Amino acid sequence: MTTGNTNKPEEALLSLVQDAAGGKAWSTSLTGWSAQSSIPVCEWEGVTCRASAGAGGPTSSVVTEVSLPSSGLTGTIPTELGLLTELEVLDLQRNMLRGSIPQEVANLKKLTKLDLTQCFLTGTLPQRFESDRLKSILLANNAISGRFFQADADSPHLKSIREIRMENNLLTGELPGTTLKKMTHLETLSLSDNDLSGLIPGEGLGSLASLHHLYIDANHFVGPLPNQLAQVGKAQILELWVQDNALS
Repeated sequence: MTTGNTNKPEEALLSLVQDAAGGKAWSTSLTGWSAQSSIPVCEWEGVTCRASAGAGGPTSSVVTEVSLPSSGLTGTIPTELGLLTELEVLDLQRNMLRGSIPQEVANLKKLTKLDLTQCFLTGTLPQRFESDRLKSILLANNAISGRFFQADADSPHLKSIREIRMENNLLTGELPGTTLKKMTHLETLSLSDNDLSGLIPGEGLGSLASLHHLYIDANHFVGPLPNQLAQVGKAQILELWVQDNALS
């Protein structure tokens, strides 16, 4: 999809469907989703808005959620979505997208949930998300490469994140314990079926009191299973998958 200058939410949203399969006009199957539609953008199917009062000005509506799972979307994720500055939820799971996650999307400061599960995405994992409200990053079943989040004291998403699902991708390198220690609210970490290697960071994982579900099977981890994962008062793991590694 192309990048362009746009100030209207309608134009930013329509950039999602300009590569729709077969060139079909979405207005024939979904409410709105056409440049010629007279329906307000906040009434388009899959779009949620809320009222926003401007400084000393009239109340307007801003787009807070775009949810179009299994909708036949094709092409790349448009950078124009970064102009939806009040966006909280972006759910494009199970579409035939391609390319990488735009940094413009990672820069959204109000984002709470990003779901791009099973979208045929490639490229490297963005190392920095600008939202300190981000709770869920759902990227399973793609071909995303690069390293898991590296330690960065200024990465806003680390302290807010609760759920990370990146199983069945192409992530490489070690799992950094220093990064994990900063994810103090993390409840679920799913990294099965990647190419991660090295020792399992017991100190980092064991320090997470909220961590209940840990899936790191089918990687290349070596060494013993850290006993910190069973420490009383620390991580209380309810479900732990470590099979299909090279643990001793």
